[in-house]
Amino acid sequence: MNLVQKWTKKAVFTHNVLTIYHTDNLMQYKLLLVDDDENILAGYKRHLRKDFEVHTAVSGKKGLELLSKKGPFHVAVSDLRMPDMDGFEFLSQVNKANPMTICIMLTGFAELQASLKAFNEGYIFRFLTKPCKINILEQTINQGIEKYLEKKEAQEKSSSAEKKDNLKRILIIDDDEEELSLISSALNHKNGIETITAENTNIALNLLKVLKINLILINSSTAKSDNSSFLKKIKTAYPDINIAVTTWYESESLKNQLYPLGIERYFEKPMNLDNLAEIITEEFYSGPKGIIDGISISTFLQMIEMEEKTCTLKITQDNKNGTMYFKKGSLIDASFRQKKGKEAAYAIINWERAEIEIENFCNKNENLINTSLMSILMEAAKIKDHGEENDSSIN
Repeated sequence: MNLVQKWTKKAVFTHNVLTIYHTDNLMQYKLLLVDDDENILAGYKRHLRKDFEVHTAVSGKKGLELLSKKGPFHVAVSDLRMPDMDGFEFLSQVNKANPMTICIMLTGFAELQASLKAFNEGYIFRFLTKPCKINILEQTINQGIEKYLEKKEAQEKSSSAEKKDNLKRILIIDDDEEELSLISSALNHKNGIETITAENTNIALNLLKVLKINLILINSSTAKSDNSSFLKKIKTAYPDINIAVTTWYESESLKNQLYPLGIERYFEKPMNLDNLAEIITEEFYSGPKGIIDGISISTFLQMIEMEEKTCTLKITQDNKNGTMYFKKGSLIDASFRQKKGKEAAYAIINWERAEIEIENFCNKNENLINTSLMSILMEAAKIKDHGEENDSSIN
């Protein structure tokens, strides 16, 4: 084996045993040495600085200061017996600050039992008796770096697995290949979101058998042509999957068809893809929706305006259901039965003892209401007063 290959191998002889280490640019590894004997530190540093970025401190306190300014370190080596702060306490603090750091203790033979206790507690990788020969220390540091790399690899695998578990998958169903490609590209740029596409419901059903899906985004024409049987199957077999519909026109007939299936989410075409991506990302990561009651609708709407919130309010009173859409605190649309825009807002605002459900997104692109919220509230109050006057005159 060629031991002089540049940056690939390092050979260390200890007790007539040849140990080979991979040293891919060892200078990238940071070493912290702590000992109250400055001469020992100077000797170690002279030998080790050829291969490592070496930092030294003459006390545990100084070591912690270096840790704060220059850390984290790949390996920390500390003497046990030091004034003010001993090696146990120092390396314990190092371990708390960064559990990835490999800790090595230098100790006298009489302190071996205490060192074993620290080793058994898990934060000491190796203990070495003093005086420690430089080749043994270097060998142990290299072993520590190998251990560090093992821990790092395990951590990255764990992190990768966790990210995979947390990945949100969106199944997009549309018979328009260009539309599929555009939507998929827009959403795939968002961290933590993966898009799967299907040109028809048969392909989608097969995908659902092998993949965990969090959201289905389906074209309304596909939903209609399938006579809702696909959506019924999904709601029965996968009740936890959210479903949203893309449509050129949010008609009452479409609502009446999909509402019994619990589908109330619509995205109107042509869609602003950046806005769509933002809405879906907020849906996944902004937390659960909230429900509020016991507060007047007009008061709550003013709170939304002051906080400049973007949201959708689903408002219920007895058997009536209305929706109001806000973008950055501005009321841009409302719907109630056949009514849209301001007419729907006037009706909803005057409901009493209503329940308000908040969803942290707004899927409306067009502003059908271009009047200030205060003007809407004042007009709604006039309508209510006029209605009460008519009621009293009839009585």
